[in-house]
Amino acid sequence: MLYLSKLATVLITPLGFCLAVMLLGLVLLVRGARTGGLFMLTAGAVLLWVASMPVTGRAALGLLERQYAPMTAAEAPKSDVAIVLGGAVSAATPPRVGPDLGEASDRVSYAAELYRAGRVKAVIVSGGNLPWSAAAVPEAEAIRSLLMAWGVPGQAIHTGGTSRTTAENAREVQALWPQLGAASALLVTSASHMPRALATFRKAGLPVTPAPTDIRAVDEPFDLLDLLPDAGALKDTSDAVKEYVGYAVYRMRGDL
Repeated sequence: MLYLSKLATVLITPLGFCLAVMLLGLVLLVRGARTGGLFMLTAGAVLLWVASMPVTGRAALGLLERQYAPMTAAEAPKSDVAIVLGGAVSAATPPRVGPDLGEASDRVSYAAELYRAGRVKAVIVSGGNLPWSAAAVPEAEAIRSLLMAWGVPGQAIHTGGTSRTTAENAREVQALWPQLGAASALLVTSASHMPRALATFRKAGLPVTPAPTDIRAVDEPFDLLDLLPDAGALKDTSDAVKEYVGYAVYRMRGDL
C-alpha cells in the first residue's frame, strides 16, 4: 500500500503531473494530433515553470505555515511532554557514520530547546522507517541519540519506532499515552505539516498544542528573479501540494 501511495504522490506533484501532461502531448503528436499535442506540451511546460518560481513556492507553503504562529522555547506554554514527529533525520547508513540531519531536523533541535527551557518534562519521539529504507534502526532511535547529545536525558525520552505516516504517528503516541501520566503536550513538527498533524492528533483524542518549527516561507522583498524557475522552489511547491492532498485524503479516510 505504501508503494502505491508513493507512486500516487509522484503523479500529483507538479513535476510528475507536468511530465505526464507533456508525455501525453508527445503521444498525441506521434498519433498525428498536432494541435492537441502542441497544446499539451505547452501547457505542461508553462505549469512546470509556474510551479518552479520562488514566488509560487513561498505562497503555497506560506498558506500552510501561517496557520499556526511559531514561538520561541521561552514563549511556549508549559506542558507535560513534547511530541516530536519523524521525517527529520536519517539513521546512519553506510558510508555515513552518524545520523544525517534532514531539512526538517529543526523539529529535533526545537524539542531539545523546549526541554532545556523547562517547558516540558519529557519528549515522545514517533517515527519508524519506510519499507524501502536501508537504515538498520528506526528513525526514532536516531532522534533519541540527537536529543541526548543536545541535553535531554535518556530517561526523559520515550520512543515509538514503528509508525511510517502521520496517522500512524498519532496511533503510536495514543498507545504510549496511558504510560506517561501526561495531561498536555506540545506537538512539534514542521510548520507546513502542522495543519494535518494537529487535526490528526486531536482526532485521536490527544491534548496537543501546536509548536511549529522548520519555517521555510520567509518574508522577502519581491525580485524579478522570483519569476525564474528554481529547483528549490519546485520542491517547496511540491511539498505544499502533498500536504494539501494529504489533508484531503485524511479527511476522506476519517483520520482527521
